[in-house]
Parts: sequence; C-alpha cells; structure tokens
Amino acid sequence: MYHIYADDGRILTSPKELEPLLKDSFTAFSKLLGHIRLFYMADEIWDGKASLIFSAGGEQLAAIMLDDGIFDIHIADEDFRIADETLLNIVFETLKKTVPSERHRPFEQLTVNLNEPNKFLCGRRCDLCLGSKKSDRNDFSESENFGYINWLCYHNCVPDINVERWDGVFNCPGCAETRKTKDCRYFPCPTEKGYANCVECGKYHSCDIYRDSHYPGQCNLGITAEEVTKLVIPYCDKERLDIFRNSIKQA
Repeated sequence: MYHIYADDGRILTSPKELEPLLKDSFTAFSKLLGHIRLFYMADEIWDGKASLIFSAGGEQLAAIMLDDGIFDIHIADEDFRIADETLLNIVFETLKKTVPSERHRPFEQLTVNLNEPNKFLCGRRCDLCLGSKKSDRNDFSESENFGYINWLCYHNCVPDINVERWDGVFNCPGCAETRKTKDCRYFPCPTEKGYANCVECGKYHSCDIYRDSHYPGQCNLGITAEEVTKLVIPYCDKERLDIFRNSIKQA
C-alpha cells in the first residue's frame, strides 16, 4: 500500500488502495466511511494495514477491521460483518442511536439555502472554506494551512487531480466574485436549462458540471475530525443537495 505521513507521524492512505483487499465490499466501505465523516465528528486512528478506529474525546465510536473481501465494524456492543451494501442502513441507524449527540455534526454545516440564489447554489459552502474571505470574517481563518491540510486529505485520492503539498497563504474571493468574472460553471447551468437550481433539475449526480466533485469516502484514511471539518465538509456539494432534496420530500 502507498502511504504518506503527516507532520505528526500519522499514516495516511487513500481508500482506493484497499480495493484489492476488500474486493466487492469496497463500495460498502467507501459509503460507510463517507457517511461517518459527513454526519459525525471523529478522529481516525489508522494503522496503515487493516484497523480503522473512529474516536472522539478519548471514546471509541466505531472500529473497522478489514479482511479479504469483507470488513467487520464494531459499534457499542454490536458487531456487523459487511460483504456488500445489504446491512448499511442498519449500520447507519445503529450509529445514529449510539454516537453521543455532541459528536453528531452540526446540521448547520450540512445545509444549503437554495432560496437565496446568490449563496451556495452548487451546494458548496464557501463560508466554511479556509481560503474564503468570508470565512476570515467569521474568525475561521487558517488559509496559511490550506495547502498542507488539502494535501493530507486529498493526495492520491481524487481521479485526474494531482494534489501536492504547498506552503503559503491561500485566499479565494468566493463564488460571488467568481460569478462576476463568469468563471463559475455552476451558476448559469440551471438557468440555461430552465430550472431554479440543481436540485430542481435533479441530475447533479451525473452532470458534467460536477465533474470535479469528490465524495467524503474518497479522502485519505487517518485524518482528524478537525481536518474533515475544514477541508472535506465545505465541498460536500452533492451530499448537501441530497439532504436538501430529502428535506423537501419529507415536508
């Protein structure tokens, strides 16, 4: 397996390195990993081989052990052996019931207000991004760490995108300014198709406009809850649009 190493010695490994081991269970593993990162806040303790533990405040929330074509997950006093996606919904419900409420990700980070057309139309949250000027005003400015944390999360993870480490301050003007220069490919698309937004269109999972989108289960194993919050959650565009769409259906 190919690994990189954080400055604090943590082993980081792209999940795609596990596909030869997990075989048909790899898709289920990726979806479970992405689900945990999206909805909960936990540090990942990864041994670089087969053991992945999700921990918060010194408490183990879940533990995964990888094996040939399968993986086991231990949550509280329950164990599941996963060979495909059949049991995933049960695992998701078990996590929801057993993970302490303070370790659930704040729903505010998972929402997008599509009723405000000048804000976050694509589902990304510029206000949570380390490089955003608005983020700076919210006292969340760590733009000088963007290059390092971006490398920790994404190196060797996203197809056709080479993410290397770099140092220096990263400042992005945000989507409002990008639209002024007509560099935003998300904003004009639904309008040209006659839709109010991408959710109304409904084809964002297959649309070429979202070709650079990643999903939370792609990012390196071994990252911390803080790193997920800072460099993964802001860009979970399709996941946010799914949550928004589901909320409409349930209303």
